[in-house]
Amino acid sequence: MEADAPAVLPGISAPACRNADPALFFPAYGVPLSQAQITAAKELCAGCPVRAECLAMAVRSDEGDGIWGGTTPLERRRMRLQLARMRQGAELARAVVSGEEPQLLQAQRPAVVHSLFRMGWNAERIGCALAMTAGQVEQARAMAARAEAFLALVERHHPKGWS
Repeated sequence: MEADAPAVLPGISAPACRNADPALFFPAYGVPLSQAQITAAKELCAGCPVRAECLAMAVRSDEGDGIWGGTTPLERRRMRLQLARMRQGAELARAVVSGEEPQLLQAQRPAVVHSLFRMGWNAERIGCALAMTAGQVEQARAMAARAEAFLALVERHHPKGWS
């Protein structure tokens, strides 16, 4: 990015991209990112001291163009969806605890599993309640833990929340 990067990311004075050609991260309007461009940008982002903050800002603001924090627009959309599901997980888990059998989409399972663990349920009980194998429960738990860690990062850098 050019010298105006700190204005885009307030308080960030030394991003790894500060001397890079902006076209590496943001192609001309209507031109898709090439795989070589994505790879090169991600390599630069990988060693950036402010990568997490950059990514959190891009996810929070629903940045739909370019490479931010080492991610493509599609990767950020997927993150936003997973974060939204994490926020819904507690509500769905409460329904399970109260004996209801909510129709869960496959993509909602990690958040519900995570919430049930936080409510003190064990893996076997969760598996029975959600008709999941022990392996599926553990996989869902690991996925939710990654999403929760990222959600904490977003909220730490943007305490007023995100839309």
